[in-house]
Amino acid sequence: MTTALGVDVDKNGNGVDPLTHRQIIKQHWNNTGIMGGLTVSGRSDLRYQVSAGTAVCSMGDADGYTEAYWPGGTTENTVSAGDGTYARIDVVYMLANTGTPDNLVHVLIKQGTPAASPTIPGLPVGGLALAMFLMPAGGGTTGAAARYGDVDYAIPYGVGLDRIGYQANTGTLTQDWRPNIWWGQAACTTKYLPMDRSVTVRFVYRASSADEALSSFYARLKVDGQVMSDGKDECPVFPVWARQQVSFPIVLSGGRTHSVDVEVRPNTNRKAFKWQGLRYVEVVDGSVAK
Repeated sequence: MTTALGVDVDKNGNGVDPLTHRQIIKQHWNNTGIMGGLTVSGRSDLRYQVSAGTAVCSMGDADGYTEAYWPGGTTENTVSAGDGTYARIDVVYMLANTGTPDNLVHVLIKQGTPAASPTIPGLPVGGLALAMFLMPAGGGTTGAAARYGDVDYAIPYGVGLDRIGYQANTGTLTQDWRPNIWWGQAACTTKYLPMDRSVTVRFVYRASSADEALSSFYARLKVDGQVMSDGKDECPVFPVWARQQVSFPIVLSGGRTHSVDVEVRPNTNRKAFKWQGLRYVEVVDGSVAK
């Protein structure tokens, strides 16, 4: 038996236990990551300074999510000074324990290994990276380290994810004019989608036709190897290098990535045209598909 968030514990102990609470929190978020604050900076010693803030953390999928607050301060541990020869990568991370060894929120540093080509050190289970820094050879304080790489920010469930796929084709060439052949333009692979999403696929192009004549081509959408539109979208090509676009709304299923491309077939009843160094396929997320 389970109970609902907001239900008090009765005399028999029936109410919201911590694990149920964490599982409910998990449904509010697409992923773990920083919610706000938690800005990390170097210091004149071997700790890092971390501003107040909150993050979505997890000790594992079965353990649900927590929303962990840090009041601001220095990291609990220190790192060593820079190696005499090589740089290394340090990761400042948050750990929100939900049991052993305690129920506390910690902000710590995982020190990397110095190397000619240093790699990002792995974090313990539940560790959420707040920032990464490249400690140079001979660095005496964390203030000598430079910010390195990117970290994740928590995305609320249902919010638009913006661009989730992109591929460019910058070739300048005359379109092959053989009839009834469809030509892929810029196949891309989307990010992993945790649930079904309503997206718009855009094909943006720049081309010019010959002899001051109007030309055109037909476009169709292809997803995961399957044609998803009727191929009757006729797109104009002008004598000038006018940037044009055609778009396709579609729902992409969750639990996977997707291969997306736009294919074109030239209208051989018109003059040939030339691609002018700009074509791309872009997949832009809108919202959760109900």
